[in-house]
Amino acid sequence: MNKSSKIAFGMLLGMALLGTACIGLCQESPVVNIMIDADIAPTHSADDVDVAGTSLIKLINEIDPKKRNVTIFVSGGMATVYRLGVASQGTMANHELALYGNNTGEDLTILSNAEQGAILKDANNRLYHCYVCGGKHIDIRGFRPQGFEQNEDTLRILENLSIIYNAGFQQGLIYAPGHEEDAWPYLLDGFKLYAVPITTAKVNGEEAVLYDKYVKEQGLSGSQWQELLQSKFDENVRDGAPTVVIFSNLVSGNGEYLDAYRNFLDYAGSNGARFLTTLQLVEEAAAKDPGSTIPELGEARKGAMDVNPSEKGSVIVCPTCDEAKAEKGASIISYSVRKSKECLNCTDNGTINSTELA
Repeated sequence: MNKSSKIAFGMLLGMALLGTACIGLCQESPVVNIMIDADIAPTHSADDVDVAGTSLIKLINEIDPKKRNVTIFVSGGMATVYRLGVASQGTMANHELALYGNNTGEDLTILSNAEQGAILKDANNRLYHCYVCGGKHIDIRGFRPQGFEQNEDTLRILENLSIIYNAGFQQGLIYAPGHEEDAWPYLLDGFKLYAVPITTAKVNGEEAVLYDKYVKEQGLSGSQWQELLQSKFDENVRDGAPTVVIFSNLVSGNGEYLDAYRNFLDYAGSNGARFLTTLQLVEEAAAKDPGSTIPELGEARKGAMDVNPSEKGSVIVCPTCDEAKAEKGASIISYSVRKSKECLNCTDNGTINSTELA
């Protein structure tokens, strides 16, 4: 999104100046929100899917053993080709799954309201139906647009999908009027929707979003990226601001960028950081500003809906949970999920059966 489109986006929202919600909101300990993109190329082979899944697991392996919270942004495309992996990630209590558009690289701003609505509804359905039979649906409350491309139509569609936060904003770069320097989430005027600003910092002399994809394009080595992350974290600790960073599985899932990711997490943790999901970050910001709390946030706290055994999911050939349990339908695949005794719904080829771990 170029400078003129950012300005146009701000004007399009038509929001009155509300005054800045200060970046210096006091916090009991440093706050870090790690966003992980579950990326997959638009055109991909079976090997590409395997690489995407393996790199995602490498990132998650730095989260779960140390009981850190994380938000994983999943596109509709990734939810379709890596359904088993997405469903398994959705079972973890410290994981929040959020919507990342439908297809890698899509630009919602060039689409009509109806076209956007169809795409985002389809993506939402694909992620919602990555579930464990006998368990809960994925509770989708968050969204970030591919490439940060969005407009007012996008925001209205998100409201209709019961999304309550949009992480398509950047501190000082993409913001609602009056919120240029905000580092904490804030309620968008005229919407039942919170804006979540991604942290920004100087990269090669210009302000840039803390997103591994972007800084790699700027030529930063893994060690330079790590130094930037740690320096910005230290600055945010002094300012009382959260550090909100995006890591893509296809960038930070291997090599020197994986080392930078791992070392940054450990650095923040050793300095007392609390790792929050994006929804938890929104809740904390709302608690500090009671006037910005909306009923929808209270509804989100109730959690996800139970899976009905009669559901088939979003893939037409899938049997229901009861049918899968009775081994009816295509391609039953064994998969182990702790504390789950029934089936997982469903891969591209059928439904996945799960067994309890001892």
